[in-house]
Amino acid sequence: MPSTPTTMSVTQPGSIPGTGFAQWLKTHHGTVAMAALLALAGPLTFFTGAVSVMREPTAVNVVRLAFWWLAYGVVLGCLLLIIGYVLLPRVEAFGRTARGLLWLLAACLASLATNLVTAGRAAVILEQGLAYSSMTMQLHGFVVSFTMALLYFAHLRRSRENEVTAVRLAAAQAAQRNARRRIAQTRVQELQARIDPQVLFQMLDTVRRLYESDPGRAEQYLDELVVFLRTALRRVRSTWSSLSREVELACAFVGLHTLAASRAAGFAIDIAADAGSARFPPGVLLPLLDSAIARGDNRLHLGARCESGATCVVLTLDAPLPESALARLRAVLRELHGTSAALEIEDADELSRTVVRVPHELA
Repeated sequence: MPSTPTTMSVTQPGSIPGTGFAQWLKTHHGTVAMAALLALAGPLTFFTGAVSVMREPTAVNVVRLAFWWLAYGVVLGCLLLIIGYVLLPRVEAFGRTARGLLWLLAACLASLATNLVTAGRAAVILEQGLAYSSMTMQLHGFVVSFTMALLYFAHLRRSRENEVTAVRLAAAQAAQRNARRRIAQTRVQELQARIDPQVLFQMLDTVRRLYESDPGRAEQYLDELVVFLRTALRRVRSTWSSLSREVELACAFVGLHTLAASRAAGFAIDIAADAGSARFPPGVLLPLLDSAIARGDNRLHLGARCESGATCVVLTLDAPLPESALARLRAVLRELHGTSAALEIEDADELSRTVVRVPHELA
C-alpha cells in the first residue's frame, strides 16, 4: 500500500497567508495578557507612590497624572505587541547571538518610543516635585520600560518555543496515528487474503462434489457463487467497504452454505436505512458467519442500526462464538478505530449476540 508522507510545518505569527495582526491577537491571549500586565505594572506602581508624595494632590492633578501614566502603559503595551508580532518570525533566520542583539534593540526601541510619545508627563511630574529634572524622569522611565520590554520579549520567545514544540508533538502524534492505521489496514487486507481464497477453494470443491451427486443443484450453486464473487471483487484490495455491500456478501455466503448443506438456514436480516450506507471494514462479518455456520447454528439474525455516532452490527446466534474466532477481529478493530470500536458478546433469552461497534461514517 503506498504511504502518504507526513508533512510537518510550524506556524509562524505574522507569516500566515490570509491572517494578520488582529487574528494573531485573537489566537494569542496569553501573550496579550502578559504585554498588558508588564506595561501597566510599572505605571501603576509609580502612580500610587506619586500620589502619596504630591505637593498638591488635588483631583485635577491626580487625574492629569493618572492620564499620563495610563497613556505610558498603553503605548508601551501596544509597542510590545506590534514589535513582537513583526520581529518574532524574522529572527528565526539568525543565530543565537544575533537574535539576542535584535531583542535588545527591540527593547530599546520600544522604551525610547514610549518615553518620547509620553514626554508631556514631565510637566505635572516636575510641577509636583516628583522628579528633579526632565532628564532624570526620562532616564528612569527608560530603565523601567526597557526592563519590562526585555521581560516581555523573553516571555514571547519562550511562548514561541512552546508553540513550536506543541506543533511538532501534534505532527508526531498524527504520524503515529497514520502509521497505526496503515498497519491496521494491512492486517485487514491480510485477513481478507487469508479468508477469501480459503472460502473460494472450499466452494469450488463443493461445486465439484455437487456435479457428481446433483447436477441441478450444482448449477444453482454455481449461479450463487458467481453472485458471491461479483460482490466480493468490488472490495478486493480495499481496506474499507460499506455495510450494505458486506451484508450483500454475507447473504450470498449463507446462501452458498445452504445449498451445499441441502438444508435451510434461518438467516434473517434487519438493517436500518441509515446504517446501510455507513463505512464498515471488510473481512469482519464473514469470519463470524463462517464460525457460526461451521458449528451448525440454525438461527442467524443480522441487524444493524446507528446510535450515538456509532454503527452497531448485531449478529444473533445460538451460542457465543469461541474466543479464538474473536481475538483477531478485536485486534483489527482496535487498531483501525482505537477505543471507539469494539466487539462484544451479549447473552439474552438463550441466545448470544455478537455486537460490532465502529464510528459512524458515510461510505
